Amino acid sequence: MDSIVGLVGRDDVVADLVAEIRKGKHVILTGTVGIGKSAVLRKALTQVSSKIGLIIQLHDYQAKGQFVEMAKQMLYLGLVSAKELDLPVQFHDMAPAAIEWKEIRNRVNRMSMRDLTQAVIPALAKAETKPVIAVDDLTSLTPTQMAFWLAIFDHAQVVGCASEKKPRVKKLWWKMKEITIKPLPPEVVKDMVKRYVSSKGILIESPDQYISHVVKQSGGIPQAIFDMLEESSKERILDKRKVREMRHDAGIKYLDFTPMVMLLGALIVSMRYIGMGTGDKTLYIMGGMGAALFLTFKFFIFKGVGR
Repeated sequence: MDSIVGLVGRDDVVADLVAEIRKGKHVILTGTVGIGKSAVLRKALTQVSSKIGLIIQLHDYQAKGQFVEMAKQMLYLGLVSAKELDLPVQFHDMAPAAIEWKEIRNRVNRMSMRDLTQAVIPALAKAETKPVIAVDDLTSLTPTQMAFWLAIFDHAQVVGCASEKKPRVKKLWWKMKEITIKPLPPEVVKDMVKRYVSSKGILIESPDQYISHVVKQSGGIPQAIFDMLEESSKERILDKRKVREMRHDAGIKYLDFTPMVMLLGALIVSMRYIGMGTGDKTLYIMGGMGAALFLTFKFFIFKGVGR
């Protein structure tokens, strides 16, 4: 994806992240799925790699997989030993580079989070320089897993990404400097689309309509832009009909009916109480009928939201 949409328009956010990493802070990059958090993280790490002694990059999206990946990289970097990972005796005296991961992977995978943490944390504490641990996704952490990560924070600098900051792990977010990545502005997207169309030589019946359509449907999200450009490149000729038919979820705006439904429910309840208080049987009956209809159709009302 980077070869097409790259990191156009992200210079400022990359610079901010580089500055925070150099200060030694824990950082969390936030933004919707596909906004380019991992791309920004990779770019920043390339800029600071010469100044940092050790970088451990974790690409797994599940907490257990992240700790297994951490153990693997630390083993090959010589930070944790085969004995500390409770591997069979035949691996204890082997050089890290000589150990085949496929031979030990299942055994390391079977280790509990607690055992992995007990092996990893002392090894991090013994490192000559404080390692930087870069995590592609911290979104799915549970409160139990958060406790293990908080223990890591004391011995390593953690820089991660999350598409959502879940309240149940807010203690983790408190320790991290947040940098929010926003959608690309329309001008940047237009320029990106023009350059792509020119480089690929795509035949478009109405270029202005196509560019405006991509800007609107992508919502400024790099992954959405990439998806739409890739889809366009498969067409021999893009006429107006094909352009109109191009859709992407990123550009769909959802109307929230919740306040309206709550107001309607309160109005119906009020009608019944007013009818009871004033003795107006007609108003009371209308309120009762309205309540029955409201309860009947509530499921369908909410089911339609976002369609």
